[in-house]
Amino acid sequence: MGYRITLQRSIRDHNEVMPFSSGLVGRQGTSKADFIGYFWISATIEISKSRRYFFQNFFFIEEMSKTFDSLEEFRFREGVTPFSSSWIPLVTCVLYFTLTRAFKLFVFNRKPLRSSLLLFLYNISLSFFSLILFISLGAVIFEKIQLYTPHELVCGSTIHHDGRLQFIYWLNYLFKYVELFDTFLLVARKKPVTFLHEYHHAATLVLCWIEQREYSTVQWVPIFLNLGVHVIMYYYFAMTALKRELWWKRYLTSLQIFQFIIDVFVCSYAYGVFILNGFDFDKCYGTELGAIAGIVVLFSYLALFVRFYMNTYKKKQLKDKKDT
Repeated sequence: MGYRITLQRSIRDHNEVMPFSSGLVGRQGTSKADFIGYFWISATIEISKSRRYFFQNFFFIEEMSKTFDSLEEFRFREGVTPFSSSWIPLVTCVLYFTLTRAFKLFVFNRKPLRSSLLLFLYNISLSFFSLILFISLGAVIFEKIQLYTPHELVCGSTIHHDGRLQFIYWLNYLFKYVELFDTFLLVARKKPVTFLHEYHHAATLVLCWIEQREYSTVQWVPIFLNLGVHVIMYYYFAMTALKRELWWKRYLTSLQIFQFIIDVFVCSYAYGVFILNGFDFDKCYGTELGAIAGIVVLFSYLALFVRFYMNTYKKKQLKDKKDT
């Protein structure tokens, strides 16, 4: 492995200088003790190399951590931060709905897209990057959990003013533009595009922009849960692109519903504190617009996903029972 060691041998029979190599095996006059000694030295060297490699990478991770910490001064500023102007998400949504329908007409008489590799790469990439953001956000929140109470975690202004969180929120917001391509891939494959699908993509894009603009402290909760769900969801889509049947699709929908239940509960708590303290945003940091928009949109997701679950799984169960 790039090391050549010369050992001074002074065991039993004679003294000679030998290179440590695989050619030692079977040499006349070499005892079992010699082999053990040589093996031990070789293992020690390999361990030392591994430790040096580990610490080199550890210091690399430490430098990355320092870079991440330097983001504490990052701030989302409307009209200054890229994609922060109000017209961008609004115009994007109009284009999204318009182009989706135009694309349906374009592919109407064409063969459906059957590129498994493209679908796999697209979905596995979104799963991977969702995982990166999920871990990054989780690391910051874990740090905050040790310093603040549960109430402060969802209402404290200090939490929101951590630039690392605002940077992650912003990256998550940018990903919502990328995720719009989900719809165009469905259309290209001539798969049905439901109201739930279109509404969810467009509303989430706008909501992410609103919550940053309205500086809602509680927004990390739905973002964190959504990233976790997306890691699993896009992995599922990546596997189905490879024609792999996964038995847990139904439980993925259940997980999404559970996510929205938590979201609505936590956001309602934050808004309740805001109201009970005379609409004082210092008591629960954020604005009334941010609170109402978050609760209304998240509750609509909950209702629509419950409806989807009932139509997809419960009705199928009842039909199967009747058939038997």
